[in-house]
Amino acid sequence: MAFRVLGLLKSNNVANPKGLKKHNLPYIFIWITYYAWVVAFATWWTASPLTVNAFGSHIRSVLHAVNLLSSAVFVVVAKKEWFVKMARGGAVMIIAGMILFLSAPSAPAQLVAAVVIGIFLGCVNIGILMPFVFALNNTEKLFSVVGSNLLICLISLIQNAGEGARPHDRQNLILSFVVLIVALCAVAFFKKDSVTAAFDENKPAAPTIPRRVYITLVFNCAFAVLGKGIGTGILNITAESAGNSVIIWYYIGGISGCLIYYLLYALASKPLVLIGNITFAFIAMGLLCNSFTGQEPGMATLFGLLLGAGNAMGMITMYYIIGVIGKKYSSMRYLKWSIVLIGLCGGVSGIAAGNIIHSVNNSVLTLAASLATVAVMLLFMVLAPLLVQEQYYGDWARDSEMSEIDNDQLYLFRKYRLSKRETEVCRLLLQGYTLRQISAILSISYSTVNTYCTCAYRKLNINSRAGLMIMFRDYIAK
Repeated sequence: MAFRVLGLLKSNNVANPKGLKKHNLPYIFIWITYYAWVVAFATWWTASPLTVNAFGSHIRSVLHAVNLLSSAVFVVVAKKEWFVKMARGGAVMIIAGMILFLSAPSAPAQLVAAVVIGIFLGCVNIGILMPFVFALNNTEKLFSVVGSNLLICLISLIQNAGEGARPHDRQNLILSFVVLIVALCAVAFFKKDSVTAAFDENKPAAPTIPRRVYITLVFNCAFAVLGKGIGTGILNITAESAGNSVIIWYYIGGISGCLIYYLLYALASKPLVLIGNITFAFIAMGLLCNSFTGQEPGMATLFGLLLGAGNAMGMITMYYIIGVIGKKYSSMRYLKWSIVLIGLCGGVSGIAAGNIIHSVNNSVLTLAASLATVAVMLLFMVLAPLLVQEQYYGDWARDSEMSEIDNDQLYLFRKYRLSKRETEVCRLLLQGYTLRQISAILSISYSTVNTYCTCAYRKLNINSRAGLMIMFRDYIAK
């Protein structure tokens, strides 16, 4: 079936593997393997008390928090041309920190080593984020984020399935160290011009990023706190009472979520709207199922499956959208705000909330947290299509479905000195919408749309929609 699906894909469909470029393989490889190592071996998200932990749950919490804080600091001070030095220098320091951790004679020395590792994990994070955003096309981004989350779920599933025969802690650490070194080897193939080309002064200026695009940061923060933070805390509580099978089903759900995500982009129309709804629905339904595990223990399995699928889809969406929007507008500002807000507001506060819930382990508190999170998730699920629909016609969302970011169409209108609204009206007319439909899409009156249309026709030296269609037939073809 998978081969049949691939055969039906259009050449410019983002899910078509033909969009992968050989010269970008080092960036794809390190994103999949390094990111998978960080999440599977060194974050609080996968630090269940029942899981095989290379570092232990306490050290993982420290690593995760320091990593997020460090990433926020490095992304603010970093310049785009530093990414090769950051990736290579950070990789060396992480390896040194791992050696220090393995040879540390005491718990305080291990804690210091963990802080060192966490700091330079943040440095490497930003070093690989820049080529991910500015060098990779959308197909490469999609395969990177889906591949990394799929690998995370597979590694974590193996760790949990082998609970009865878990290896010695030191063996586990050495194994994770080897995986990390293999992942970091890709930095040797980084090239500075792969990122700086995105900021070529001779290229036409990228379109200005609309303020409404920053709404995506609210969704990302909400997901980090509610899904990965509170959701993970509740998952750990449920696992301690219902058994390790809940964790196993959580990662099976994660694998399913990765496959659903890819298939939606391969086959669905306007997949971003569907993905937003499905992600929030899975998490909300999962947490709702957890509320009834006391009366019906079998609901714990469904809870793990739904939460895993929702969290995997949410993580993929978070980084994929950052990549698409960052490249669409060549915007370092959006990139910086994304990492700072998601890292500090979403990640750190999510870890704190999840740890508090897990440490209290009160059934009433867990039920209240589940129901509150469900309520918020349902609210976002209702609002998501409205907000995405508003953005969909004007900016980045359509680009997320195609292999390459396409700003040529914007430049095509710009040379005629059309205003932003005149350009929006013309683009919607070319897509086949009537003036009344455009009025609803842009939330402006019919008479105002008609005025914009008349002004645009005058600047283009035409007098009808037919003239517009003929003039921009290449735009319609795209």
